[in-house]
Amino acid sequence: MHHLSHIHIKNYRSCRNIELALGNCTPIVGYNNAGKSNIMSAIAWLISPTALAVGDFYDASKPASVEATIEGLDDVLLDKLEAQHRNKLQPFIENSTLRIRREQKEPGGSVSKAVKLEIREPGLAEGDPAAWKQNPTGISQALQVLFPEPIFIGAMQDAAEDATKSKNGTTLGKLLAEFTSSLEKEHGVRLQGLLDDVRQYLAPESPSRITQLNDFDSQATSVLQDFFPGINIHLDIPVPEIASVFRQGTVRVSEDGRGTIRDFSSLGHGAQRSIQMALIRYLADIKSNGSDEGQRRLLLIEEPELFLHPQAVEQLRAALTKLSEGAYQVVFVTHSPMMIDRKSIVETRIARKCPSTGQTVVMPSMAEALRKRITDNDTQLHTAFDLANASAWLFSDRVVIVEGKTEKRILPALYESIKGCTLAADRIATVTLDGVGGMKGMLGVFKELGIEAFGIADFDYAPSQAIKHGLLSRGDEDLRECLSQIAAMAESDSGIKIGGDGRPTNKNATKKAAQVYAEWAATDEGKPVAEKLHEKLKAHNVWIWPQGDIEAVLGLSGAKDEREWEEFCKRLDDGELGDVAESLPTVCEFLEWFSDAPQLHASSPTIVS
Repeated sequence: MHHLSHIHIKNYRSCRNIELALGNCTPIVGYNNAGKSNIMSAIAWLISPTALAVGDFYDASKPASVEATIEGLDDVLLDKLEAQHRNKLQPFIENSTLRIRREQKEPGGSVSKAVKLEIREPGLAEGDPAAWKQNPTGISQALQVLFPEPIFIGAMQDAAEDATKSKNGTTLGKLLAEFTSSLEKEHGVRLQGLLDDVRQYLAPESPSRITQLNDFDSQATSVLQDFFPGINIHLDIPVPEIASVFRQGTVRVSEDGRGTIRDFSSLGHGAQRSIQMALIRYLADIKSNGSDEGQRRLLLIEEPELFLHPQAVEQLRAALTKLSEGAYQVVFVTHSPMMIDRKSIVETRIARKCPSTGQTVVMPSMAEALRKRITDNDTQLHTAFDLANASAWLFSDRVVIVEGKTEKRILPALYESIKGCTLAADRIATVTLDGVGGMKGMLGVFKELGIEAFGIADFDYAPSQAIKHGLLSRGDEDLRECLSQIAAMAESDSGIKIGGDGRPTNKNATKKAAQVYAEWAATDEGKPVAEKLHEKLKAHNVWIWPQGDIEAVLGLSGAKDEREWEEFCKRLDDGELGDVAESLPTVCEFLEWFSDAPQLHASSPTIVS
């Protein structure tokens, strides 16, 4: 199916210079005022332009433009078009792909004069000024066949006002037209015949006209002669064409137990929004087989989840996915994790706004970030970015990557107890990584996504994975000192075994490596060395516990037992810090480290000059 596969927006509202890939169904997430609506508006303007005012330009001294790549224009699709449209498009199609651009150089003017459509000629160099042809004859009409006028449902749109208007341009009118078009094709001729029968009784020139109407004409004309001789009066009662009748369609409602059918506006906002979304779901049911006419309509929706019950949100998401598999390309912005499923999460785009410039930036999709940062098929990392985790990090500014179950279970309670607010309130999410082998890769992916990420690991991360990840060199002097001191401990402690790599091992040892590192870090000689290694990894956004692990810091047994975690969290809820009080400076430093760090996305490299 053909679709808009890539969009490049320049100087349009807050979108100074952004690019994003689009799929069949593309979710966009981001905080309020990030510019999500401006992205949607720019896409709609590309297909159905209006003359832009001063406020529609990021910089009114420069042109505003939206460029798009259209893919899927293969022979099967082109054969569905009328010959006149197919012949206009074919010279500009290369490898089933077409590039178009809409541009307005300055504010004001009319659509026909101010807004220009350009199409790129294949085979010419990217910088060649002759590559873009300005509105070749028939191209605009051919594109309208490929992409009819979009359906745009805004978040703050007055659904009741929209529903009661009898205009083609309203959202409801466009939705109803999708339903009534087939009805008109099937019954239009017969219904038009009935209207023609009515017209013969009403039309002034008809020989079958009702006698009373002719009498009115004659008597009114007779009176007029005394005032203005030579002029005749004819009472004209218009009978609409059947196409106009269908266009006048709107929605009225009734309720169980109340037989009265009344205006849509009598319902609350939740019911109004539900009706809009129900029509979309119904549309998905009847339009799921695609279009036989080579058309694909853009469906653009802001916050489709507004006012909907969670179960209805699930049904709506499924309906949008179904529509996107057929005759519609769907783009929606959302604040709800429920609108993101396992298939769409990899294509979800995060929109941000740069505080210093006010311009919108769009981060790569998760699929793009994974491809860029991860060269092998690391299933652990892909699992870490699955739906369960995404419901948190997609809607956050910062992410804390935790290695073990203890951090995942206790960190939220610890943060709220000491900081006085929840992680979510500070826009921080936690993501669990099953083992620290993927720590560096995950930090890199989040950096690509424009989300600050902080890794937490036990101390044994330093002498093992930190070297593999290139965060510490094998010859690091503090690491050498650490292993030297532990080797000395092993000489007097038979419970410690040193492996062939010079590190403590669990094999044939009564003391596990984690316990050995914790005991070493508690010695007078070990403390300063552990602290130095801790600071070195902090520079790479990785926190290792100088005391060995979080259990040692919080006075837990290390058994990783749910009952112990629950009791610990209950003590925090009751205001009893217990053993935490002894390590309170370390805990507070840790919480401040990831909660008060400077924002990264404000200076994201996606902002293009």
